[in-house]
Amino acid sequence: MIQGFNSIFTEEQITGAKKLYASLSANQRLWMSGYLAGLNGSGSLLEDLPLNGTSQPMVAEVEQIHLTILYGTHTGNSKILAEQTKELAQSYGIEVGLTSLQEYKVRKLKEETNLLVIVSTHGEGDPPVSAEEFYAYIFGKKAPQSSHLNFAVIGLGDSSYAKFCQTGKDIYQQLNVLGAKAVHEMIELDVDYKDSIAAVLPALVAKFGAKLNGNASVPTVLLQTAVSVDEWVEAEVLEKILLNGTGSAKETYHIELDIEGSGLQYLPGDALEVMAKNSPGLVKEVLAKLNIDQNNSVKLGDATLTIEEALISKFELTVVTNPVIKKYAEKAGNKQLDELIADDPKLQEYLYGADFLDVINDFPTPLDADALVSLLRKLPTRLYSISSSYAYNPDEVHVTVGAVRYQRNNREHHGVCSGYLADTINEGDTILVRVKSNVSFKLPTDNDVRIVMVGPGTGIAPFRSFLQEREALDAGGKNWLFFGDQHFETDFLYQTELLAYRKNGVVDKLDVAFSRDQHEKVYVQDRMRESGEELYNWLNEGAHFYVCGDMKRMAKDVKDTLLQIIKKYGNLSDEQAQEYFKNLKSTGRFQEDVY
Repeated sequence: MIQGFNSIFTEEQITGAKKLYASLSANQRLWMSGYLAGLNGSGSLLEDLPLNGTSQPMVAEVEQIHLTILYGTHTGNSKILAEQTKELAQSYGIEVGLTSLQEYKVRKLKEETNLLVIVSTHGEGDPPVSAEEFYAYIFGKKAPQSSHLNFAVIGLGDSSYAKFCQTGKDIYQQLNVLGAKAVHEMIELDVDYKDSIAAVLPALVAKFGAKLNGNASVPTVLLQTAVSVDEWVEAEVLEKILLNGTGSAKETYHIELDIEGSGLQYLPGDALEVMAKNSPGLVKEVLAKLNIDQNNSVKLGDATLTIEEALISKFELTVVTNPVIKKYAEKAGNKQLDELIADDPKLQEYLYGADFLDVINDFPTPLDADALVSLLRKLPTRLYSISSSYAYNPDEVHVTVGAVRYQRNNREHHGVCSGYLADTINEGDTILVRVKSNVSFKLPTDNDVRIVMVGPGTGIAPFRSFLQEREALDAGGKNWLFFGDQHFETDFLYQTELLAYRKNGVVDKLDVAFSRDQHEKVYVQDRMRESGEELYNWLNEGAHFYVCGDMKRMAKDVKDTLLQIIKKYGNLSDEQAQEYFKNLKSTGRFQEDVY
């Protein structure tokens, strides 16, 4: 804690300081803060102040530095980090403008002098929707030469993906190509970035702030406030229901959690962040393979845990990232592993679906408990789209979880959080959760606006929330849902609820596609094409369009189909259809939550 103000200064000093501060202009306050910081215990402030009653100015005017911070986000992390950076920079005397990349007028780039871009990477190296226009602009023919521009880039990503922080890397490299000057090397933040950002962020801000007063240090108090901490809530499992019927190839759970009195609130479209744990069975196998006693202790910060406790709750085992296997290779000294790492396509193929037990089985090397934890990435939390409405039931929050299971090396592998919820957690147990706002996936503010929802499989989750919300608010806007899965008999998730919604008018149109109930596979995009003209009419009447689910195939196919529909029924050229679709996105009328 910082020592109390009143315990350091006398009342007379405090009164005098307040009077002085109130009399200063913005530039004078700025200069004074830099001057005091610059003294840092050497020299005397009084030596340079004109206390003899002369009319000379008390301080020198300084040039105001303006920093533009742009953020591009999918889950909201980049926005939060941008807001923290703004507060930090302002405390350092920098004038800050903060804007979403989606709202930023790209032609203003030629006018900027100091720019910080904070951007996440979506999926396999793609920019988030909010950053697409800026990304395309700087790589396009109209991008300005920017030799006048000082910049920095913070990339957020997940190192379990091969193209970690790729969007940030691309923007950093392209701004260099355009002639801009980087004030700091590219900063890459993994999912556990909150552990390091308190040191990284002030160092970056200081690079811009140093131009203001010649001092590259940041007051300690700013280091302590650079990162906010969200509270976790312990929620009891009220119900856990398997949604798939007997014989299904899928395993999907509906889980209801008690949040009464917790203070937890959420909006339709938000996600629930879950603190997962590794399977005790997997942990025992890893320790047995390495011949490490489960009771050996390891020190993690100020805490001391057994290695078994640490592996269950603190470190990632079910996913092996590039940094982890490269650190492991340094210890292993295995020629075959070194050759694999040197061939990136083969490395990515190997890592896809591999867990840490696969690595130590395939490339064994001795490790003790401390060496083991030094290699591993901290266990990230997992996000699930909330499938309930707070307005409909404020005492509960629901999620829809598809259990991830697959065979590799003659043993079953599973997703860490879906496995935890499917295999370990039962009714009456508690789990740690918190809400993750999703600002880019929200219902229209006007309840009379029509919406179209495309959500096959577990993609139905946020749309269950949307429909509950609209029922609770007695919204007048029409609702059209496209749902798909493998089989009608076993995989029609929330069938009873959806059919009841259609009967009572909450759902105006319900189109379903069960791909494996006939010889020719049928998907949600096929149902869209069948109703293409009506769908286009809905869009022309102001409908909002939402898609949730698989990013690699479904979401891409849905967007391509929507473009075809717009082109055909709008009698538009390819370029005109693209412009129509671009306008849908820029006005928030096309939104996606894909994974």
